[in-house]
Amino acid sequence: MKKLLTLAALIGTASLSFGQGYVGFANTSTTRVSTNGASIGAGTGLTANVAGSYYFALLVAPSTQNTVDNSLTGWTFVGNGTNTATAGRMNGNSFTDSSAVQVAGFGTTATADFVVVGWSANLGPDFTAAKTWWNNGSPQSSATTYWGISVVANDILLAPPGGPYNSVWGPAVSGQIPNLTLVGFAAPEPTSFALAGLGAAAMFIFRRRK
Repeated sequence: MKKLLTLAALIGTASLSFGQGYVGFANTSTTRVSTNGASIGAGTGLTANVAGSYYFALLVAPSTQNTVDNSLTGWTFVGNGTNTATAGRMNGNSFTDSSAVQVAGFGTTATADFVVVGWSANLGPDFTAAKTWWNNGSPQSSATTYWGISVVANDILLAPPGGPYNSVWGPAVSGQIPNLTLVGFAAPEPTSFALAGLGAAAMFIFRRRK
């Protein structure tokens, strides 16, 4: 009986996996990712543009979503990616053939909307932590921090395991994401911290005297 239950559980897990849709997340054919117009990839730039110095999150929403704003309301995390050693390129596919990422909750004949969020590695690889930084009004870290949200890839048809897979990246005319630019938020200078501290102290003294 125990063997039958185990077999049933395995079959159920397999059928659930095969019931999920897959989509291409990595951009490997053209240069699409940049920081303030400078391609992310090998070499150095405004920050050390080497492999692994930027992270990306693929987010999904029902095909009726159509829009994205800075709050990212309505969007659900799918998977992580990072930049490669080739300028402008990124990877992020996690399926066994390295060509697609599984989109939980969406079937193999479903369509969905996608956005890609990118940030610099000084925030760490975790999307939740990066999003917290952004939602807190972009509090400055000790180094220049890069952040960007792509346009929406609308109505992307998901595929079964084995593909062929549709990509979230492509020409704007096809409803895909043509590019993603990460914008730098400069770290505050020490004098800025000092002035802020003096201002806070002055307000405290004023209130005490009053």
